[in-house]
Amino acid sequence: MQILFVSSGLRGNSSDFSGSVARFIALAKHWADQGHEIHLLSSSGGETLCHNFGLSVKPHVLSSMSVSGRIYYPLVALSSFFLPLPRSLEEFKSGIIYCVSEQVYDVVPALRLKMQRENRVKWVVAVHWLPPFPPWKREASTVLNSSLFFLSERAGVFLADKFADVLLPVSLSTAEDLRKTSRYPSKIFPVACGVEFGAIQEYVKEARRKQYDAVFMKRLQSVKGLFDLIDIWSEVVKYKQDAMLAVIGDGPDGERARQIVASRGLEKNIKFLGEVYDLKQKFTLLAESSLFLLPSYEENWAIVIGEAMAAGVPVIAYGLKELIDIWGDNFIQIPVGDKVAFAKKIIDLIDKPTALNEISHKAREFVKKYDWQVIAERELRIILGEI
Repeated sequence: MQILFVSSGLRGNSSDFSGSVARFIALAKHWADQGHEIHLLSSSGGETLCHNFGLSVKPHVLSSMSVSGRIYYPLVALSSFFLPLPRSLEEFKSGIIYCVSEQVYDVVPALRLKMQRENRVKWVVAVHWLPPFPPWKREASTVLNSSLFFLSERAGVFLADKFADVLLPVSLSTAEDLRKTSRYPSKIFPVACGVEFGAIQEYVKEARRKQYDAVFMKRLQSVKGLFDLIDIWSEVVKYKQDAMLAVIGDGPDGERARQIVASRGLEKNIKFLGEVYDLKQKFTLLAESSLFLLPSYEENWAIVIGEAMAAGVPVIAYGLKELIDIWGDNFIQIPVGDKVAFAKKIIDLIDKPTALNEISHKAREFVKKYDWQVIAERELRIILGEI
């Protein structure tokens, strides 16, 4: 069977690697192993990014734009309505069209293609998160960015709700929010995210002694708590002058974050490692860290939390409702925005290996149930109408 993933906003650089991208790559790998033919509709860099994470795809390249920064996404959204679809899509005859997100720039090209293929395809849209209304209630973001994100997301959800065959909200809480506005709730099937638990156990065997006191692995963006992270670590350094934090990832606010770290003289305490594509290296870095930190203001599932747990690293994060619904008491919850309490908890645990081991053991046992193979098999059965 042919499965076409649509990720129009994917530019192919490390700053693109969001949770939605991580999720579709994990699913695609498992479906490819089952013999399905994986296609990708994205920019020219999308194939390279997939290759970096071990996924081979048949690429269909959209017209790319030379602009950078946050203006890229509104322009892609506008262009999705009128730019021609690649001729190479003639190879995609039938099967599944899978939008990796609910953003309008993913939904519109998929809708156009579905109209061309009529009954030969089943159109599926993954819905990751519904932003607050009004948009300026969104934490750690500007009014302009929040408004543009809200408009793109809501337009995509409206079209998907009306025309898609299946909606896949990622988590029960997102499903509940989606059902409140949906006109077709029978299309909605909540799904999960997972970890490659067995593979991670093999990777972490290579880990040496702890190299870092803590690690942050996420898109470098203000709403993911990047600037809170710097403030928190500044307080930790006052207690432990040689405290080391590893920052894995890239994103739109990465350069500004580096400038702040330099201005505070924290270059020896905060190491920006960039995006790490090699899975062995990634999980070794996790396992060589004492704590995993996520002072994020908005999450739905946070795959990275599960990965940290599987690697045996205790997690400290803001106590978002969405995270508590999924991870329960298996992570250390800090009141949202309370940077002082966050820093105090790190300081309290940083030199207590026995306490850390107890927390990590409990979390590792919990995360075993979220296996990507099981999740991928169930999701395909939902799409094919077998559940």
